[in-house]
Amino acid sequence: MAYLSEFVGSLIFLLGGYAYMCNISLKKTLVSTLNYIELTVAWSLAVGFGLTVAAAMGGPAYLNPGVVLGNLIYNGLAVGDALIYLLMEFLAAGAAVAICMIFFWDSFKASANMPKRGIFSAYPVEKNVPLNFVQEVLATFLFLFLVFMGITGVSDAWVIGLIGFGSVALLALTLNSTGFSMNAMRSVFSSVWFALLPIPGKGSEKVDWSYQLIVNLVGSSIGGILAVIATTYIKGML
Repeated sequence: MAYLSEFVGSLIFLLGGYAYMCNISLKKTLVSTLNYIELTVAWSLAVGFGLTVAAAMGGPAYLNPGVVLGNLIYNGLAVGDALIYLLMEFLAAGAAVAICMIFFWDSFKASANMPKRGIFSAYPVEKNVPLNFVQEVLATFLFLFLVFMGITGVSDAWVIGLIGFGSVALLALTLNSTGFSMNAMRSVFSSVWFALLPIPGKGSEKVDWSYQLIVNLVGSSIGGILAVIATTYIKGML
């Protein structure tokens, strides 16, 4: 059940965010334009409900490869368990992309000449890989630090979800710098599926793998690992 909870929680988290991105990025939708407040609320709700459901199902609710790696390195998570949790996150990313592809099929077809990779992965407003890397590490660390310290001593799934909602909303200030990723599952895992799945109107659009791997994989993973180590140490001192 713990493994299934990781899949379900990750799927809810990603599907909620990706669906909103489809609505604002594609033609033939009822939203069609970006609203910063809506964007923040949509992703906050997606993360909050993902955490709530995963916790309610009895799982650890990692929902982030960096958190899995942090617990593997510092908290004694078994290698086999870590690999299964990462697999569940990867499969959840694929399921979320596929479901959005089905629901927005006509919208994707109508948007053949529009960029789509940003629906499923995060890119900055101004690309500067060294700076973006540092920004991604810091943003991921700060977000997860807020979540982990906020849920200290909390067992109620809804409270955990509410803390996740608030943490995403607060860290919305990172949007212009990191593209609002802070999670390799949200960007890198989905980019793999974006490249593999027959998304209508995708054409020859390619993933920026250098950015995804350096910033959204390595950067967010380092931020997640540091957040796990820092919060575990602090809690041990309390």
